[in-house]
Amino acid sequence: MTEIALVADLHGNLPAVEALDKDIKARGIKKIWCLGDLVGKGPSSAETYDWAVENCEIILMGNWDEGIGARRFPKDEFYYAQLGEKRMQGLLSFSMEHICMISGRKMRLFHGRPIMPGPYHVHLDKSFLLPYFQPDIDILGFADVHRQGQRVLDGGRILFNTGSVGNGLGAPMVQYAILRGELGGEKKAPLDIAMVTLPYDRKRALMDTDKAEKAGLVNADAFRKEIMTGVYSR
Repeated sequence: MTEIALVADLHGNLPAVEALDKDIKARGIKKIWCLGDLVGKGPSSAETYDWAVENCEIILMGNWDEGIGARRFPKDEFYYAQLGEKRMQGLLSFSMEHICMISGRKMRLFHGRPIMPGPYHVHLDKSFLLPYFQPDIDILGFADVHRQGQRVLDGGRILFNTGSVGNGLGAPMVQYAILRGELGGEKKAPLDIAMVTLPYDRKRALMDTDKAEKAGLVNADAFRKEIMTGVYSR
C-alpha cells in the first residue's frame, strides 16, 4: 500500500506550507504530488515554489503558474521580481496532467484550469464533468476551486478535489488529500481517498501579507479576507 499526499494551491502562503510539511512528516508520508498553483496571491511565492520543487515528486501546472510564468499580467510584477528568472522558467516546465494506475483504476490528475475552461466544483452538473473521464478514466482528481469535495458519478467513477493548502475556501485552513492504494497495480484493490484539514498560523500569514503589500503585492486586502474567513473576496 502506497500513501500519496496530494497538495495544491500553495499560493505563496508560507505558514500554511510549513504546517502542511509538518503534518505530512508526522504521518510518515514519503510521496508528495502537487497539482499546481505554487505561486501567486500570497506574499511568499519564492518560498512556496522552492518547497514544492524540493519535496514534490510530481508537480503539475496551474493557471496561476502559467499566468505568472508567461508574464501575462503587468500588475503581477511583484511576483516576477520575487521569483526571479530561473523560477519563472520553471513554472512553465511543469506538465499539464498526470495519468497513472492505482488499485486497478486509471486515475487522471490535473490542476483544473488551464485544462478546464473555468473553476469547476465537484457538485457541478455531471454533463460538465464527464468529458474529463473520457475515454477510460476511472478517477479524476483536481484542485483550482480551493474547496474540498468528493463525488461518485455513474459507473462508479470517482471525482475529488484536494482543496487548497494556502488559500482554503469554505474552511480557512490547510486542505489536502491523501491517497492510499496500490500504485501501478492493475488488479482491483482497496483505495482510500482521505480529505485532511489542519490549522496554521494565520496571524503570521497576515503579517507577511502586510509587509508584502508595502512592497507592491496587489489584492492584498482580498487575500487577507480569504485566509481569515474562507470566503472568496475578489
